[in-house]
Amino acid sequence: MNNKARKVFAIIIFLLLLIISSTNYYGIKGIDNLAYVVAIGLDKGDNENLKLSLQISVPNSGDSGSSSSSQSASVVVDSIECPSINTGINLFNSYLGKEVNLSHCKVLIISEELANDGIGEYLYTLTNNIEFRTDSSIIISKCDAKSYLEYSTPLLDKVSARYYEIAPSSSEYTGYTESIRLNEFFSAVTDSFSEPVAILRFY
Repeated sequence: MNNKARKVFAIIIFLLLLIISSTNYYGIKGIDNLAYVVAIGLDKGDNENLKLSLQISVPNSGDSGSSSSSQSASVVVDSIECPSINTGINLFNSYLGKEVNLSHCKVLIISEELANDGIGEYLYTLTNNIEFRTDSSIIISKCDAKSYLEYSTPLLDKVSARYYEIAPSSSEYTGYTESIRLNEFFSAVTDSFSEPVAILRFY
């Protein structure tokens, strides 16, 4: 390759790099394009459907200038009836205008009524979801899961994610709770030599 061909080749490479570096990547997902789920609630729906409830964090909700803003101002709880968790998440994506992201989910609330019918398929769905954290806490609620998410308000912490993360860890200094994680619960469900145990709440 002569000098002239090398110069032409170098100019083409330079132009390609310049074009690539100046191009905006619209496919990249930013914070504004995602709806971060803090907690998931599962209830028994009508016609043998699942009632999926999501507690979604609202960014910058604490910038309203009011120091006495309630917990409900920083999160939104919404629910939908669907045949499966994946279908429900797709339905949420279609009308929220944002993509549901489960990577910050701290807790899975399951109503006692649904738990009595069996929750194996829902556990398989969540453990196979690469976004859902297997160290999320499992709570069985006496009331329906949506009501639990709406009325479970932290007393000493305004951040829902931190509240859900700290509450089960109180087992380290009290004898009234137990820290039950999804991976342990799922293992107990699938094993033939152990029984699954979860936190029972009466909200």
